[in-house]
Amino acid sequence: MNRVLKLASASAIAIACMGALASAETKPVTWEDILADHETTSDVLMYGMGNNAQRYSTLTQVNAENVRHLRPAWSFSFGDEKQRGQESQALVRDGVIYITGSCSRMWALDAKTGKRLWKFEARLPEDIRPCCDVVNRGAAIYGDKVYLGTLDAAIYALNKDSGKVEWREKFADHKVGYTLTGAPTIIKDGETGRVMLIHGSSGDEFGVVGKLYARDPDTGEEIWMRPFVEGHTGTLNGEEGTVTGDAAAPSWPVNEDGSKVEARSHGGGAHWQSAAFDPETNTIVVGTGNPAPWNTWERSQGEKYWDYDSLYTSGQAYVNPSDGEVVGFYQHTPNDA
Repeated sequence: MNRVLKLASASAIAIACMGALASAETKPVTWEDILADHETTSDVLMYGMGNNAQRYSTLTQVNAENVRHLRPAWSFSFGDEKQRGQESQALVRDGVIYITGSCSRMWALDAKTGKRLWKFEARLPEDIRPCCDVVNRGAAIYGDKVYLGTLDAAIYALNKDSGKVEWREKFADHKVGYTLTGAPTIIKDGETGRVMLIHGSSGDEFGVVGKLYARDPDTGEEIWMRPFVEGHTGTLNGEEGTVTGDAAAPSWPVNEDGSKVEARSHGGGAHWQSAAFDPETNTIVVGTGNPAPWNTWERSQGEKYWDYDSLYTSGQAYVNPSDGEVVGFYQHTPNDA
């Protein structure tokens, strides 16, 4: 059996993957490196261990028979008063572990010894509104940068060797409930050849409109944005884009004059988890969160709520990376209650 047990601690990942002592500097990460991440065994460059997000490794040294014999080589504490849930998956490059923690923090660690190489801690405002605790699920890496989403609805690019901030982009108003807890994703558009940084937003429980973003990983400039509540308008290359959904057959109730009902002006559908990417079909695959408010009667304003699916929430979205258009959608739970 060659399936490696995915261990919770960064130290165990390091033991399985690394042999050499890490230095402060690591080689730049190319798209070819990322594309081969699910086949190579020396690094972990993507959330999900590959663009297919299947968390499968070809390593054979650790297996179902001997995994019980593993023992800790070192430990590292994410502690202090800011430590709460630890939901991050570590990235590994040339013997350096990059791992995020609660309250929008990130560390680079020597995989051999556990020595801290650098630490970054976002300066969060006091009025953030994290709907589901202050956790973070991971980072992305590309070139000489690592990327981290934060609880004040921003995304940072840090120098992977020093932790220095290269750029920061604020994408929404944290005061109304927007945050970012999922790991960003690096993809390459097969049509344009452009490498993109993909990230979503969190905050369904406060009724925010879930949005998916594509950015230039070098500058942070927004390429496109796609909202996942029907009737809302996206952006493309700095200009107003298309409206999401079918105005002629709305899946959310509308007033007789065609205007939105109050629930639809919020809606949910946030991409609080990380995207996967299929290079063969050139498709971004990402989950969408629950609609808001939770109460289906409230969403329908008293109409027959069972007649409305509340697209594009509680499902799986397929997105064209060239322009952010939805090319397919499967709703796991229509009109999710």
